[in-house]
Amino acid sequence: MLIGHSVSDAFGQIQAVDHAICELLHRSETELIGMSYVAITHPDDVTWNAPLVDKLQASGGPLTIRKRYLRPDASAIWSDVQVSRLGKGLDHGRLVGTINRVDPSAVKLSPEFFWQSAIRKYRDLQLCRTELGDDLFSDYAWLILLQLYIAEAEGICISISQISGRTRCREQSLTRWLKVLEDKDLIDIFNSSFCAGQLTALGIVKVENLLEGTFEA
Repeated sequence: MLIGHSVSDAFGQIQAVDHAICELLHRSETELIGMSYVAITHPDDVTWNAPLVDKLQASGGPLTIRKRYLRPDASAIWSDVQVSRLGKGLDHGRLVGTINRVDPSAVKLSPEFFWQSAIRKYRDLQLCRTELGDDLFSDYAWLILLQLYIAEAEGICISISQISGRTRCREQSLTRWLKVLEDKDLIDIFNSSFCAGQLTALGIVKVENLLEGTFEA
């Protein structure tokens, strides 16, 4: 469903929007003018959204990007955005965007999205652990699942010793955690020195549900 249009300068700073986009984003025209599109894009989508726009050549496009816009209350709206970069006269370098509202139930996120999200979640957990200390950290199950997911996404095998090193979980404790995760049908354990195991189909679904997060239409 077509929503509206916007015009930004070469760096993505909004210069003009129509009333429909203001309504969609729950923001006034005055508020949006001068704001970067990055500021109203879900942080998990910025990392792959921004490089695509930056690579768009003059007179190039339209480039279609599926992303989430953020409203002031932090709720997110899925949209398909067609972006073109003007390349003549005074408009040289300006970005023109056409926004189409997307049914959230129809959204299928890319493998790259989930892989990058898993890496970010892993880094966030490690940062939390560093700040609070090992004695206050208890989310080993999620940390282990993320390591198995990242390894599978990168097409590599990961051993118990490697998981132990990356999670700072002693191998004896790690072995117990792996057994618990196997009992929950989230992973299959391998009797191999170089490959600890892999996520089951259920495990992949559970991990990706957590990586996708929740959003409001």
